Amino acid sequence: MQAKSKKLIFITILLTGCIITGLISNNDKEKPLAGSSLLQSAQGAVASKTAQVKTVRVQVSGAVLEPGIYDVPASCRVEEAIAAAGGLTENADSERVNLVRKVRDGMQIRVPVKKVARTSRTQRKSAQAKSGLSESASKKYGSAKAGSGRNNSMMQNVRINSASVSELQQLPGIGPALAQRIIETRSGGRFNSAEDLLRVPGIGKAKLAKLRNYVEVD
Repeated sequence: MQAKSKKLIFITILLTGCIITGLISNNDKEKPLAGSSLLQSAQGAVASKTAQVKTVRVQVSGAVLEPGIYDVPASCRVEEAIAAAGGLTENADSERVNLVRKVRDGMQIRVPVKKVARTSRTQRKSAQAKSGLSESASKKYGSAKAGSGRNNSMMQNVRINSASVSELQQLPGIGPALAQRIIETRSGGRFNSAEDLLRVPGIGKAKLAKLRNYVEVD
């Protein structure tokens, strides 16, 4: 009787061990499946995030504060690429740029300058060129113009036999070169009358007529 009891107990223990071993084996088989599912989920999240932050490379040039090459989100538009380049300058012509256009990889975004600004720059250069010519002409003919532009009614008579170069230039139409020729001519013989100025190369009857009332023979 005791032998039978022991045998039943042994069989019971053996069955219990088999059952426990089977349960453990099933759990081990299910774990890789759960881990695989988690791994796939994580990979999907990473792929989704990568797709969201995909960038393209564009070149922004022209009337922007910081021209250069920039990596921007693939979904952005031209105005965002310009913002990445520091924004527009004061003379930028934004009306000639499609700010809402979507960017693409390798795209060049060039912001033009306002035509008014370019015209002003051209006008300044033209004015500077004219100013240079005027200055040159003034150096060459300024004294003569100053003499001819004076109020003739207030002009004092100039003594042609003793006047200096600067004094002779006060006469209408007499510049530095002509004043020097007057001095050179009188050194060969003084002037006895206003008509003697006709001896000076460059002074004809027409010019003498303008000088007659403003010269004095001393």
